[in-house]
Amino acid sequence: MTDSRYPIGVDGFYQPRRAAFWLFVLLLVNGIFSFATEVYDGIQVVPTTIFVALLVWSLYAAVPLWFFHRFLDLFTQHPALGFVLAFAWGGFAATYLARAANHALLSILAKTAGTDFANEWGAAIAGPTTEELLKVLGVILLVLIARTQFRTLLAAVSIGAVVGLGFQVIEDFDYTLNVALAYPGPHEIVPVLQMLLARGLASGLWSHALFTSITALGVGYFVTRRNKPFAVRLLVAVGCFLLGYAFHFFWNSPLLPASSIFELPLRGLPLLLLGALLWRLAGKEEASHLTAIADAYVSDDVITAEERRALASLRLRRQLRRQATKEHGRKAGRMYRELQHRQLTLVMQYGQYGRSPRTELDELDVRIMKDRYREVTGSTTSTAAHAGATN
Repeated sequence: MTDSRYPIGVDGFYQPRRAAFWLFVLLLVNGIFSFATEVYDGIQVVPTTIFVALLVWSLYAAVPLWFFHRFLDLFTQHPALGFVLAFAWGGFAATYLARAANHALLSILAKTAGTDFANEWGAAIAGPTTEELLKVLGVILLVLIARTQFRTLLAAVSIGAVVGLGFQVIEDFDYTLNVALAYPGPHEIVPVLQMLLARGLASGLWSHALFTSITALGVGYFVTRRNKPFAVRLLVAVGCFLLGYAFHFFWNSPLLPASSIFELPLRGLPLLLLGALLWRLAGKEEASHLTAIADAYVSDDVITAEERRALASLRLRRQLRRQATKEHGRKAGRMYRELQHRQLTLVMQYGQYGRSPRTELDELDVRIMKDRYREVTGSTTSTAAHAGATN
């Protein structure tokens, strides 16, 4: 049987025979070592800040990850290792490389355009230039490592969002530590609260997770639209990168300075709305893709007409789960959620393999899960028996 924890595509993310895998590992190990050194040095000076910051920013990262898993079904796109590597790249490799690159670029700006210009515009120029390149590099490396895992726009966008989230969380931790070291005092928790309010809450929704999901959308288009001319695919990929770059530039620029953290949402809300439109585009593409596959391969006794419509709607999937819980209890609701997950996995497997012995086993897995659900809810119809009678 196909376990729901297994990868969707053919390629896993552990690919030691591919050069991209070892390049990824090399840069990641360097980043982890750099972060560990930073934490060790910080503990010698501001130990309370370090421990509280690690706890706070870990919880901060857990909230969107839980939301992605619980409400957006994004983690169905890849095995867990893919998202772990994505978060680790953004948090450790990209931040490690960006520190040196930002310092070098700011130094060049100061020498060529003057110190005043570098102070005013340095963050707007250096930040997007180095950080967006390094984050999207992680997405590209993951595509090269596990090529068949990326079959839809949403598959790339979800990885990009987690890369950006990793970068955002570790960068916020770095800012917290820098403030604590620059202004040491008896209240070591204060820098954590300041950075959580200013960077985590006031800026979090329109930060790196949003920027990188936009640039990853272009990578996804380039990888999945093989029927389009190469020039068109490249143009869309570059355009998405420039859009993510522009969002980052606008956010860092002095064009619309905010006099207080309470004005930051006025700057960030337009970025969030534009980003939401692009996410909606990716979601629509995903819905069309899944519906077409289900219509071509899956019978109504495996995925009913109502469940088929729910493949294209997160809202309808949640509605069906709530209905199952209301009518049959929490156990049935949890079981129906697992059934939905396996149905979605089955459709994506059909998209990868077509009709094959592997997808026959996956379909039988869904039928057995349906029978278990019907036993809990009091229905006696057996879809597994039906499958055996018709094969």
